[in-house]
Formats: sequence, structure tokens, C-alpha cells
Amino acid sequence: MKFFQKLNFKNGSKSTLDYNLRINNLNGILQALSINLVVPFASIYTKRLNGTDNDIALLNAYPSIFSILAVFLGTYLFRKFKNKKKVTALFFGLGRSFFLLFIFIPFLPAWLRPGLFVLLYGAMSFPNSIANMGWQSYLADLFPEKWRGRAFSRRSSLSTISALIVTLITGNLLYFIPKNDSQRMLLYQIFFIIAFIVAIFEVLSLIKHRLDRNNKQIETITEFKNESLIDSLKNISKLVISNKRFLDYCICVVIFHFAWQMGWPIFFTYEYDILHSNELWSSIIATVSSIFQALTFPLWQKLSEKKGNTFAIALAVLIMSITPFLYIVSRSIVHVVIFNVITGAAVAGTVLLLLSNLYESAPNENRTLYIGIYTVLTNITLMFAPILGMKLKGLTNIYIALAVVGILRFLSAVVFYLRYKKYKKASL
Repeated sequence: MKFFQKLNFKNGSKSTLDYNLRINNLNGILQALSINLVVPFASIYTKRLNGTDNDIALLNAYPSIFSILAVFLGTYLFRKFKNKKKVTALFFGLGRSFFLLFIFIPFLPAWLRPGLFVLLYGAMSFPNSIANMGWQSYLADLFPEKWRGRAFSRRSSLSTISALIVTLITGNLLYFIPKNDSQRMLLYQIFFIIAFIVAIFEVLSLIKHRLDRNNKQIETITEFKNESLIDSLKNISKLVISNKRFLDYCICVVIFHFAWQMGWPIFFTYEYDILHSNELWSSIIATVSSIFQALTFPLWQKLSEKKGNTFAIALAVLIMSITPFLYIVSRSIVHVVIFNVITGAAVAGTVLLLLSNLYESAPNENRTLYIGIYTVLTNITLMFAPILGMKLKGLTNIYIALAVVGILRFLSAVVFYLRYKKYKKASL
């Protein structure tokens, strides 16, 4: 706790803003360290537990299912209990506690290990989704509108670098140190423990944020006479439907996320089956992408401040539509590494600007429920898009599948641009 006390500032809105910016950066770093000790290695850990291809498929499907279920409870909880920070911290703590459960998996019967790990990994998304929804809403409460993008950009740059470092170190240790499977499992268990310890400080840093009551963008919540879960959801639906700007954004988001997520397994298959990649090249690709994400976060933020969030997201999605065609022309894994300079920059812009556009489209009143709807939509596309992408590849070939993904991404960029033109014209 003495470490956090050193970060304290004097009272006052400017001092509070500076303080929250520092705590926000620290929280992002700790979150990146905690998550990336576990999540990047979930698939290979499942394989080490003798998991099947079906287990790997469920490892990707379960989190989205649990996330959708979590949104309904999360929306109700944040409306019922007004202290977002405490509820968010509680569910982050519950989510990170799953790291401790993973430790005991190797002690169970062999036939039970992979299935139970996959189920627990998916169930971990339930508290994490509630926590992330609360954090996204609380971030908007903490920072005035003109500072939100800057705060998220700084946090994203630092957390991306931290994630890169911890992933590289962890991956190399898991590869070089163990002499057999038993030693490797022991090392995984050690990393799970370290991840949980880091997560404790992550939650503590979240609690240390200070809410400035002078921020006029703090969320207000509509009070309904009947606050049962079912009636609350009915009232929520009425509010969302009446918000035309948010509905327009949701249409763009659904089209883009479907096209975005559809390409993920196809890219992986192209790298491994066509270009004969391996763990080393995957690490290099991730490194190059992460470096250029960290470098371009501030550039995208400057563009959004100059041209607006609606224009910047259209440009980011347009650049991302190039990625499938870059894979088509790649004849060596080295080409993919080089092209990830472009891909990393596009991902940085997309991640940053999707959230900025969400804040811009969702009103201050009942902001959390709008974030909940956004979360549901993106997880629904995640349930189906990767499967349909691989189905398309099976019916045609990988080159046609990549071309279709590229065309769909280009169309999503067009839709975002039409949204930009619509609201630019309305503001004149």
C-alpha cells in the first residue's frame, strides 16, 4: 500500500486528473502482466493436458457464451448498486481467482483435465466480462471527454509493451527450462501463482482511482419503478432503440466484427499450413505487431483529435481490410512479418477508436447498459464468424476465403465512412 500512497496528489480537479492518469497507466501495466502470464498459453496448455481439437474449439467458443450471459447480470448489478468501482474490483478479483483453480488441474484424473480446464477457462469470462463492462463505463466517469482518448492511448501503449515483454519471457522460459512434461506443468503452475499475485496489485490499483464529482460526463442512471431483472431488461431495450446514433454505430460494429473475426483462423491456417510457420515465427510476428501497435496508438489519437473519431475509425478499418490481401501475396513467412508493420498499426487504431466511438455514441445517461449491448453484439459475432470463415475455406480454398474476408472488411470500412459523412453533414 505504501507504493500506491507515493502516487498521491494534492486535492483539486487537475491534480485528480494527473493522479488518475498515473494510476490508470499502472493498472494497465499490471493487468497486462497478469493476463499475459496465462492467456497466450491457454491453447498449448490444453494440448499439454492431452486436449483434442474439439477442446481447442471449445476453448475459443466458451468465453463468448459466458460473456453474453454475464452482460445481462452485469447490467442489472451496475444499475442496482451504484458504486461501479467496488463492483468492478470485486468481479476482477473473482475472475483472476480462476488462475488458482488452474493450478489443481494436473492433480486430477487424466481424462478429466482438458475438459475441466476448458470449462473453467470459459467460465472465467463470466466475472471478467462483468468487470470489463464496469471498467469501460467507469473509465468514462474518471476522465472528461477530451481526455478519454489520451488516457486510453497512453494506457494501451504501456500495456502493449508490458504484454509483449512478459509473453516473450514466459514463452522462452516454458520452452528452454523444462526437461520433461512434469517440469513443464510445474512451471505453468508457478506462472499461475505469479499471475494471481500480480492480479492482487492490479485490483488494488483499480481501487485507488479517484472519482472527480466535477466531471460533467459522469453517468446518470434512469430509475425505473419496477427494478426486477426482466422488467429492467425491457426498459433497457426501449432506451437503446430510441437512440438512433448508438444503433447506427452498432450496425457498423456488427458488420466489422464479423469480417474481423472471420479471418482469425484463416490467417492462422495460412501461416502454419501454407507458409510452414512455427512457434519462433509466431513469436516474431507477435513482437513486430505489438511494437507497431505501441508506436501508433498516439498517432491514431492525434488523428482522432484532428479529424474526429468517426473519420479515424473508418480509416483504421480501411487499412485493416488490406491484411487478407497481404496474406494472399505472401510467399514466405518473412513477408507476413514485414506486413505486420501495417497490420499492427491498423489493430492499434481499431482497438483505440472502437472504444472512443462507443463513448461518443453512448450517452452519459445509462452508459453502462449501452456498453453491455455493445458487448453482447461483439460476442455474438465471435461465436459464429470464425466457424463460418473456416467453413468457407473448406467449401472453396484458402485464397478465396481470404479474398472474401478482405472484401467484407472493405465494405465495413465503407459503412463506417458513410456514418462519418452522415453525422458530419448533420453537424453543419
